[in-house]
Formats: sequence, structure tokens, C-alpha cells
Amino acid sequence: MEPTKKRKVDAEGRSFQEKWTNDYFFVEVKGKPVCLVCGNALAVMKKANLERHYSSKHAKLSELGGQMRLDKIRTLLQNLESRPATSRPPGDSDSVIQTSYVVSELIAKKLRPHVEGEFVKECLVAAAELLAPEKVRLFQSVSLSRRTVSDRITDLAQDIEKTLKDSAAEFQFFSLACDGTMDITSTAQLAIFVRGITAEFVTREELLSLEAMHSNTGGEDLFERLVLSMKKLELTFEKLSGLTTDGAPAMVDSQKGLIAFVKKELNRLSLDPSDLITCHCIIRQESFCAQSSRLSSVMSTVVACINFVKSRGFNSCPFKELLNDLVSEYGDLVYHCEVQWLSRGNTLKRFYELRSEVKQFMEMKGKPVRELSDRQWLCDLAFMVDITRYLSELTAQLQCPKQLLSTLFSNMESFEAKLRLWKVQLERNNMVYFPTLEEQKPSTTLEYAGECEKLIEAFMERFKDVKSKEMELSIFATPFSVEPADVPDNLQHEIIQLQSNDELKARFSHLPLLEFYQRFISNDEFPTLRRHALKYASVFGTTYCCEQVFSKLTIAKSRLRSRLIDTNLEKQLRVATSSIPANITRLIKEKQFQPSH
Repeated sequence: MEPTKKRKVDAEGRSFQEKWTNDYFFVEVKGKPVCLVCGNALAVMKKANLERHYSSKHAKLSELGGQMRLDKIRTLLQNLESRPATSRPPGDSDSVIQTSYVVSELIAKKLRPHVEGEFVKECLVAAAELLAPEKVRLFQSVSLSRRTVSDRITDLAQDIEKTLKDSAAEFQFFSLACDGTMDITSTAQLAIFVRGITAEFVTREELLSLEAMHSNTGGEDLFERLVLSMKKLELTFEKLSGLTTDGAPAMVDSQKGLIAFVKKELNRLSLDPSDLITCHCIIRQESFCAQSSRLSSVMSTVVACINFVKSRGFNSCPFKELLNDLVSEYGDLVYHCEVQWLSRGNTLKRFYELRSEVKQFMEMKGKPVRELSDRQWLCDLAFMVDITRYLSELTAQLQCPKQLLSTLFSNMESFEAKLRLWKVQLERNNMVYFPTLEEQKPSTTLEYAGECEKLIEAFMERFKDVKSKEMELSIFATPFSVEPADVPDNLQHEIIQLQSNDELKARFSHLPLLEFYQRFISNDEFPTLRRHALKYASVFGTTYCCEQVFSKLTIAKSRLRSRLIDTNLEKQLRVATSSIPANITRLIKEKQFQPSH
């Protein structure tokens, strides 16, 4: 049996028909039909192909008729004749690929769905047709399909990870911050951040890994993911200086927690586990300290009132009208969200300012709130407005990015000192720092002095892990103020030598801390002190960087994008959060130009 012969298009004798120029804006160039509008050359000289291209790409030209159509064709023919012989100028292919990467990077940073690349391309082509008709073909050749955008984001993330790996090879010390959350599909997500420091005191803080925990989330499982993440960057336990967690049992359990497994691994490697600086997120600890019993009773009433007013439209709208009729300073109440640490202070302050209006509205609705007429409860509310304002200010200070552990500890020590001052003053009925409470004119403020005492005790209890490193932090942050006899033996001589140098003392007071160590604490003169500084400069004090990633995660993997796979989610968040710019020029050289059709 003879083999079947394949049909050859060239053998069919198809020829270009001149009417196709007027009908579909095509001309024949070197035996191929070429579109006058976008410059695309079709593979087959076939009417159906030309018609399909015209109707799908340039249907708006159907509005042109008669002389206007002929003038348009004449102009396009002149543009075609003036083009160089090559299909595109040298370098255009690189520009097209670069555009694809740049747009994909923006989509990742803005946490937009990958499919929006196609919409962006439509916008680019529409703008080019109006502003640069001769460049329309270039814009149409930019590939921004959903698959392409996903691949581009993967390339960008891998390039960032490669740069981070190269930087990690220079780390003298590094620490890790670990926190967990549940995404929209109830999948546990473990965020691991790394903060490393080089011998020149250059720090880098980046997302190490986002691990989806589909099965168990015990301490051993977390440890396995942690080890795998470290292997990605070839990080070793010998350089691990600290581990900061959210304080969950799976993290801090003395036997089966993540920290316990890390210390067992250090033991196995013949390293001293006591050298590891473990820290419970300072911001979380401060938030827990603020949850006193009195605050809980006040918040329960406030939240109940706010939910009644705002959770139903037939309550919310009349309440806003009431505020408008009363010419109130505010237009509405503020919701309280337990996971947003700063919302408590804003909620209480707004509720206090609108307490009379809330009382009137609740009585109108037949839901009178007894507490709003209780003088003692109003005093409690006023005290909580003042104290939560101070706590919110402290939280805002602690949330500043890339802070040193010593700075965070200093802020906490300062707040504790203020609490002691407020306690003494409130015992004497002095309310100078509590103006809202003073408005209520309480008969005694002893009970509020007791609340300050409870806060002091809570701070001392919850910050035991950091306070145990107080001397080491002082050596790092204020080396000229420590007593040489109190510091560890291996640092005493260097501390004496440092404190005896008046020139270094003058430099210390005029330079940022890390810059001082970088420029004036040489490895030849102060090797132990320099190493001590490198270690403590690398430690995380909070897991706030993880919380920021979780905020982006809820946008990237939302109800409408719940099927986003784990790999793509991690790549998108890496691009969205990294301070390392991707090397798009290097990526372009590795790609072959493939125009979009």
C-alpha cells in the first residue's frame, strides 16, 4: 500500500486577489499575505484566513467606507513601503520580551490575577493604535496570556531567589522568623523569613519560604519544612543566631515545639543550644499584655453595641442620620478587629466620643444599654481610651520595619518606666496623663493604678526571654555605658579598650549604630565585640514581616482565586514582597523571542 501523501499548500496554486486589499487591508509581500494595519504575515494565502484575521483584529475598520477607506489604505501602503526590509528593527524582540516581564512583575506586585495580562495587552494595543500606529505590531507581539504571565512571575521569583542565595553565602549570622495562618481554603500556611548580616554589617531581610501545610502542623512537621527551606539557600545551623515565633504551642512547646527540635538539632551538631536567641514576637506579647480583665469587660459591651448598630442596614442608616441631625463630629462608629492591633484604640475612642448618641439610639430601638448610664463603667471606658491610646502608639513604634532587637527592647523598657510613673501618679489621684479619665472626674483612681500594676507584671512575665538577654543587648547597643566587670569574660578587655578611646566615644554618639560598628570596630582590634554585634544585629524581634505577607496572601488567594496553586502563590508573594530587584536583562538573554498572535 502506497503511503498517504501530505497535501502541500504551495502546490494548490493559490494567488493573491487585489480585492482583498480593499476588503481586508492585506497586500502580498514575497508571496505572503501581509496585514497593512499590524504587519502580521499569514502562512496561507487563503481568503478565510484573511477574513478571520480582519474580523478578529481590526473589525472597527469596517466603519470606513468609500474614499475614507481608500485614503486609509493609501496611508498604510506608504507606511509599509517606508519600513526597513527586516521584520523589526534590531533590539525590538528584546524590548517585547522585556515589556512582557515588566508587566508581569507589576501584576505580581499588585497581587492581580494572572489573567489580567490579556486585558493589559488590549489596553496597550488600543493606546498604540491611537498614539503610535506604526508600532501596533510590536504591541501585538507582546505575550501576556495567563500562562505566560505565570511563567514570567516564576522566572522573576527564581531570579530573586538566586540573588538571595548568592547573598546568603556571605552571611556571618542569620536569624529566622516563623508564623502561621490559615488561607481561604483552610490550608495552613507557614511563612519563614530570614534576616542575614554580612561581615560589613549589611543586612538583608527576605521571605525564605511560604510552606503550605496540607496535613500535620506539629512541631516536627514545622521543623522539617524549616530545614528544607534553609537548604534552598544552603544556610547552616552553625550560623543561626536566633529564632522568633508567634508563640503558638507548635512553635514553643518545651518537648515537641519547633524551637525544641531546633535545639535538639544544635545538640546533634555539637553546638550550644543556649547560644540560640529565641524570642516570642514582641508585638504579639504587647497585645496580650493589653488584654486585661477590665478591658475585656469594657470591650464586650462596646463591641456588642457597635455590632448592633453596624451589622444591619436598617440600623446603620438611621444611626448615621441621627448623627447628621445632631451635627456630630463623626459620621459613624468604627469596627473592631481582634487581629488588627491598632483597631482597639480607634474603636474605643470613637465610641467614647459618640457615647451619648449611641445611648440615645439604643433607647430608640428598645435596646437600652445599662452601662452607658453607669458612672463607674464610663470611668472604666475613659481609662481604657487613654491606656489603649498609649498602647497603640507603642504598637506603631514596634511595627517600624527592620528594627534591631535592641531598639524594640528599648521601646518596651521605656513603656514599662511610664507605667510605673502612671501607677504612682494614679495612686495620688493625679490624672495628668489620662485626660479622658479626668473628664469623668472619678472619686478615686486607685483601681486604675492597680490596672497599671497588672500591666507591669504582664510585661515582666511575657518578656522574660528578651530580658534574659538584657546585658548582651546593652553591650551591643550601648557599649560605652556597661560596666566591664558585668560583661562576659571574653568581652571585658575589649570593652575596657573601647571605653578608654575618647575618639570612638565621640564617633558613637554621632553615627547610626551599625555604621559605627562597620567603620570603627575592626576585626583586628575588637574581634569578639564585632562578632557579638553581628550576631545581635541579625536577630528578629517580631514576626511582623510574616503578618505583612499574610495580609498580601489574603488578597492574592481570595474567594475568587481560591484555586491558586501553592507554587504560584509563593512565587507571586516573593515578587510582591522582595526588596531585591529581578535581573530582567539576564532573563531576556535566556529567552527566545516568540511573538504573540
